[in-house]
Amino acid sequence: MPNYETVFILKPTLSNEKVEEVLGKVKGIITSGNGTVILSDSWGKRRLAYPVKKNKEGSYYLLQFSADGHVVGVLENFFRTTDDIIKYITLKIEKSFKKKTESKKEEKSDIVKPEIEGQEKPAAE
Repeated sequence: MPNYETVFILKPTLSNEKVEEVLGKVKGIITSGNGTVILSDSWGKRRLAYPVKKNKEGSYYLLQFSADGHVVGVLENFFRTTDDIIKYITLKIEKSFKKKTESKKEEKSDIVKPEIEGQEKPAAE
């Protein structure tokens, strides 16, 4: 089965119960189509780049799942018809998902800008 990744934005005014209800319905659509949810992640409340349906903020959610193509159509139809979801996007991922078990090894760049003592900054003209 192909792998997909979907990000959707919920209205920021929703209660926790309503958010859980919407997440449960989304996961139910995926599992009812013989799919499996690989990762469910909440990115929290963020400011939108521009107002969407009179909302300036939204609660972002990421789902990675494996399912047949018809499930994506059913899922996006649900997104379109639900008033609590203000934006969504679903992408087909070519590579298989790997669970992140290792901590981030990449840290900030090791390049250190040397400071020269006694050197003055140029004065603004």
